[in-house]
Amino acid sequence: MHNILFNKIFLVFLVMGMLISQTNARQKITLSLDDVVNKILKQYPSIKVARLEVEQARQEFSKIESQLGWVLNAQSGISRDISAFNIPNERFDANVNISSLNKSGSTFGVSGNYSYEKSDTSIIPSLLNPARRSSLDLNYRIPLAQGEDNPNYSEGLELAKASLERTLAEKINQTDALISQTANLFYDAASTLVRIEDANASIKRSLRLLRYVEKNKSLGLVEKKDFLDANALYLERIAERDNLLVIWSRQRSELNRLIGLKSNVELFPDIKLVKKKLIRKDILDRVYQVSPELQFQYARLKQAESEIMLANDAKRDQLDLVLSVGARNTSGDTVIGSVSDNEWAGGARLEYRFSFDQRGFNAGLYQKVLQKELAEEEIERIKTEIDYTVDSLMEQIQRSETSINSIKKRQEVEKEKLIEAFERYKTGRSNTNELIDNENSLFISSLLYKTRKIELSRLYSDLDLMLGELWDSKILLSREKKEE
Repeated sequence: MHNILFNKIFLVFLVMGMLISQTNARQKITLSLDDVVNKILKQYPSIKVARLEVEQARQEFSKIESQLGWVLNAQSGISRDISAFNIPNERFDANVNISSLNKSGSTFGVSGNYSYEKSDTSIIPSLLNPARRSSLDLNYRIPLAQGEDNPNYSEGLELAKASLERTLAEKINQTDALISQTANLFYDAASTLVRIEDANASIKRSLRLLRYVEKNKSLGLVEKKDFLDANALYLERIAERDNLLVIWSRQRSELNRLIGLKSNVELFPDIKLVKKKLIRKDILDRVYQVSPELQFQYARLKQAESEIMLANDAKRDQLDLVLSVGARNTSGDTVIGSVSDNEWAGGARLEYRFSFDQRGFNAGLYQKVLQKELAEEEIERIKTEIDYTVDSLMEQIQRSETSINSIKKRQEVEKEKLIEAFERYKTGRSNTNELIDNENSLFISSLLYKTRKIELSRLYSDLDLMLGELWDSKILLSREKKEE
């Protein structure tokens, strides 16, 4: 039995040595959660796509602002035809118009026209042949009802802003989900590593116990049952450790994939517990300000309000005042000589349009009002959920900190109990069952203490994510520079 036991022990250490040598062959790297998050933001495909979609939404501003730019229209033509008097004539004409829409909604324009006409025969001596006519006009259109103050421009800018905010909020929410998934995997992997660490420490203590039991058994001081119990504890810890190594291998591979590391890199999570003051009002104010779900609904609300303004404007009658002033010139040749006349022109007119069927306008306006009410309801619902989530998170953090202090005291006592029991065991004043119980208690308290600290760090990172402090969302507003 003695030889069988130590053959098993030798085999176990041989396997451990092989595992250690394989681990040493891997490239080792220690990363904090901040390091992992930064790697995700730099290389993950969905982040690159999010940047492009945000940039695409931002281009809407240029489209709206271009409405105020100058617009040039020009045309010209030449023709030969038969006049009403059945006389062949040639004609050339050209006109140019340049106009600009103002923020006020008024339109300013300058137009010029030139024509040249020549007939083969002049029937009436006083008629110009050839005839040249030119004109230059300044036009100013002022909307007095529909289009007043140019809502298409002002509300168009608001719609572009709302569209950008919606896109940005949506992408922040998606990135938050990715970061949350990665953080959970990071903390799960850290928890697995400390469990492996505790399992290895327990294996060493269990092996020491097993050696003492084996020695006492050879002296006839303990029964076979004590040896079997100690051996079972030792093998149980080995089995736990081996199972945890399988879990760790899967978690490490998934983490490496997420942050773009090679599969042969041995990643070790570095847990940094940074505590902060928990002031409910300050936390809620901050979360209300940065919550992507709230920002998305606020953008929907802005969009609805702008569309209501546009719908109200579209429903109004069209009434425009058009003012114009210009100059005319007519020149050419007659039978009696050359002629050149100059004259000025000007005018004012009102243009009016009314649609008798208002049902389409009313329905469109009502749809936008409903959209506004839906956004307002969603904002209140999300705020209520945030209140509950923050309260729950704060309570969990406070209770976890209290629990960690209690578990730490218990762990220190369990260490002393095991040392004291082992010393008594050497002198025959303790039994194997007591040592096994003490070992199990120390193993549980040690593991609970370490995992609880990791869970507390996880809770703080969840809070940082809600506060918008785990990563900088401005990264989505900057185009990534391509590497040369």
